[in-house]
Amino acid sequence: MTQLDLAAARRASWLPSPALIGAKVLDLRKRTILMAVTGAFTVGVPVIFYGIREITHLADPAHYGPAGATSAFATVVTLMAEFGFILAVLLGATAGSDDLTDGMFRQLVITGRSRIALYLARIPAGLSILLPLAAVGYTVTALVTGFLNSPPAPGEFIPSTGALATALTESGLWFGLYLVVGFTVGLGLAVLMGQRTVPVVLLIVWEIILTPALADHVIPHLINLQRLVVGVAMDQLKPAPLAAASVGPNGGRFVIPPMPTWAMAGVIAGWIIGWLVIGAWKMATRDA
Repeated sequence: MTQLDLAAARRASWLPSPALIGAKVLDLRKRTILMAVTGAFTVGVPVIFYGIREITHLADPAHYGPAGATSAFATVVTLMAEFGFILAVLLGATAGSDDLTDGMFRQLVITGRSRIALYLARIPAGLSILLPLAAVGYTVTALVTGFLNSPPAPGEFIPSTGALATALTESGLWFGLYLVVGFTVGLGLAVLMGQRTVPVVLLIVWEIILTPALADHVIPHLINLQRLVVGVAMDQLKPAPLAAASVGPNGGRFVIPPMPTWAMAGVIAGWIIGWLVIGAWKMATRDA
């Protein structure tokens, strides 16, 4: 087999090459405003939040608890998750539609590269930008919670080292999964619709308005359909320390009766895999 044959085989492979993934990463990083907004809301939110809390604590420790109080941890991770989901949707939608909106899709296809490879390259490219930034922001949260949590405010207590480590680990994994869900749904929907704006608006409305509206009321005979909402599954999977930040008559949690763990995992995996498959199918069948 000649070098030309090997090169053609690599282009036709459905697995994305490191070079293809790297090119997609560079393409996303060129979007300065998107990168700035992503960094501001993943890293900036905990830095600003804890900075204000530390300043107020130092100014008046009798009335303001330490920056790393457990209640503050729950609040800031909840804020990071809400903002992070929107950013994940935006980044996923951008990764899924930028070559279409820029008129580059035809040029990519005529190179002979597999359409599936072109699609799959967007997943590690986008997540390699989103998750490290989110990890930096969460690390700030974990460090402040671990080292600036005393003296405890009235009514609060400092958890043991083991309990704190468990809470930080579980909450971090949940936060990361929440971002992955947002990114993959945004990616799949943007590829399906061939644009970025409408999928982003639809998913923000779905997350902020429709999911709470559907999940805060049990609809007779339709409860199993309500359980298929990914926001319900993610809420029921939420670690106990994060529930402290929620407000409402039910402690902030939705009123849908709890699902077994396997059912929650199935719903979340179904949304991730389902939207990735939809996006791959549309990419493979789209007219160039």
